[in-house]
Amino acid sequence: ASCTEMQGTGSDGQINPVGFTTVMLRNIPNKYTREMLVKQLSVDFRGRFDFVYLPIDFKNRCNFGYGFVNFRTPEACERFAEAYHLVESQVRLPGFRSRKVIEVSPARHQGLEENVARLQHSPVLTKLVSFGKPEWLPKLLGEHGEVIEVLHPTKTPDAPQKRNQ
Repeated sequence: ASCTEMQGTGSDGQINPVGFTTVMLRNIPNKYTREMLVKQLSVDFRGRFDFVYLPIDFKNRCNFGYGFVNFRTPEACERFAEAYHLVESQVRLPGFRSRKVIEVSPARHQGLEENVARLQHSPVLTKLVSFGKPEWLPKLLGEHGEVIEVLHPTKTPDAPQKRNQ
């Protein structure tokens, strides 16, 4: 399929991601780390994804149960969705006895550039950096699965502005 739009869910429960490279992965075990996710995705998709972000619950110091992955091509994204969507997490994300069923859907922000730009200007990224836990930061990967960089904010945010002034 050429990738230009999301087709939705078919009668078999499978999604047909068309035109997308960034997915939201839901029902990740909460104790799963970014490194665990990168390692597991690399088993079948090494070099095919270039961005991984697992939002962290600062209070509980674990992920919220969802994450974002950008693939280099729509075809790799489609293959990933076919392999992961509606599969028990313990099958695709082993290490925990979770009965959660993984869901894959197109992310609101698409492509590496858009994801990086969104996060670099986000107060969330500044807060992540302030915790001093580089393993919580979004990660950019090269064509061979090597780490290119861990994402950092591009500027220090200004003081919060009041709305409705």
